[in-house]
Amino acid sequence: MRDVDQKILKFNHEKNLRDNDFFVSSSNKHVYDLLNSWPNWEKNYININGENFSGKSHLVNIFLEKYKGIKINSEDINNDFLKKIKIYENIVIEDLNEKINENLLFT
Repeated sequence: MRDVDQKILKFNHEKNLRDNDFFVSSSNKHVYDLLNSWPNWEKNYININGENFSGKSHLVNIFLEKYKGIKINSEDINNDFLKKIKIYENIVIEDLNEKINENLLFT
């Protein structure tokens, strides 16, 4: 390695996904405000998408902490799992893609 090459520094820190550590900016304020307006949403569902590391998971964790819910990966959705999550009012599905069984999702 040459002296002018960039070196990566690894800082040992824990991920912190709390509300007071989320930076609200003009590019994410609309989603932040929408999540905080629950249960007064026009529809019972929303879809949050964006670039990697744009704050989607941070926002979801804030929402789940405030409004009590469960987060599942789309790959884990099956009939047995759907029976277990019926008691939750707020369900967040991570990594939704075309492979999901839509009949299960909209049951």
